[in-house]
Amino acid sequence: MEVSESVRQAYQGTGVTKYITLTFPELNISMMTGDGHIHSESMHLSEGLVNSDSIEFVGCIASKFKIQVNNLTADVKGKRLVVKIHTESTEDEPVPLFNGIVDSAIKQSNKRVKEITAYDELYTRGNIDVASWYKSLIFPITLKNLRDSLFGYIGLEQTETDLPNDGVSIKKQYAPNSLQALSIIKAICQINGVFGIVNREGKFEYRTLGAIDDGLYPGFYPGPDAFPGVSLGALGLDDIDPTDFSFYKKVDYEEFKVKPVDKLTIRQSEDDQGVTYGSGINNYIIQGNPFTYGLSKDVLLQIAENIYPNVQGFSYIPFQSENNGLPYLECGVDAAAYMMIDFETTEENGEIAYNRKNFYILNRELSGIQALKDSYSAKGEEYQSEFITDLRTQIDLIKKNQGASKPDLENYYDKDTIDDMFASFEGGGGSKIISVSQLPTDNIDTDAYYAIQGIVVVE
Repeated sequence: MEVSESVRQAYQGTGVTKYITLTFPELNISMMTGDGHIHSESMHLSEGLVNSDSIEFVGCIASKFKIQVNNLTADVKGKRLVVKIHTESTEDEPVPLFNGIVDSAIKQSNKRVKEITAYDELYTRGNIDVASWYKSLIFPITLKNLRDSLFGYIGLEQTETDLPNDGVSIKKQYAPNSLQALSIIKAICQINGVFGIVNREGKFEYRTLGAIDDGLYPGFYPGPDAFPGVSLGALGLDDIDPTDFSFYKKVDYEEFKVKPVDKLTIRQSEDDQGVTYGSGINNYIIQGNPFTYGLSKDVLLQIAENIYPNVQGFSYIPFQSENNGLPYLECGVDAAAYMMIDFETTEENGEIAYNRKNFYILNRELSGIQALKDSYSAKGEEYQSEFITDLRTQIDLIKKNQGASKPDLENYYDKDTIDDMFASFEGGGGSKIISVSQLPTDNIDTDAYYAIQGIVVVE
């Protein structure tokens, strides 16, 4: 987040008084630390771009905000909540923390305290059923026009940006009975190699990760001590000011870097060869994306080529750290830089030597108010795993794990399962999918797929 140098410096200091402001604009209610309403140190903010062990260029994880307040009599459930933070010296430059909708306001027993839990609007608007919207679209339609139409329909503002595959034209493949907006939003992000997130201003933003440049993230050195609980003297650091070590308590990190993607495959299922762009060995697989069905190999290859710059070359060290709170840092935008002791060089030269290590912040937990604390992390496997999204493949995997002696799930879908499947799985080439209780004996439509209704048995 772009903030002034005075704001950066204010939060790096110790003993700085901080003020949280909660505003419910629809109710014309505002409260701030120090006025007796906000419970001491009760704030907690969770933000993230990745929630799996393997990097997935999708994101779309709703941010969560929790806090306890006193003497709030108004019913705030379902109301907008805007949260900002500032210090004594930066009142005119508050840092936005959260913009979302209150999910619950639970009153503590025999107390005047309410615990408020709120999520950004991806949590609420992402659950909107958009089947009727999809059926009303005029096909073919470009992905740009489709996403603009979708976000307008669910009432969530996007940041202005051009995505790599905005110009791809897609055809109508199916007529779903139910379709979750979040599924379409995730598919849009995946087909463009970006991370979707609702930013601190309440707008849906597409973030692209790049290399961590020296001095770019976040532009300061938090301190050299990566060994909390060990005295400075034990490390031969008696001549270093202990205040240099105040930024963080610990940093735990892997000894490997996540291998950068150097190959990209788009396919419909694990049995489909699909198309591949790039000639490396660390393959990122986009599987079952609804916007890739029915497209020619030439078009799919162009889509893969367009996505490739957003996913290739991105490498990082998985880590987890605990630090003093810096509210202006954002997931996928900033990185934390730490000076680590280089033991090999130290042993060779006999003097303490340091290496600077940069860590990408993919997830963060910000908590407290006066004792503001940050926990940063980035999970990752050394080699990229495929990302499976379609129901068809999930059922195939169940069959494979159960063995051949189990019922053939392919012929035993009930109607609800078929309806749900249509929301994630589309027939190729513009063919129709017809749900029936049994195969017709005459008047068979040769341009249709027949899905047999039944009961799924999983033992």
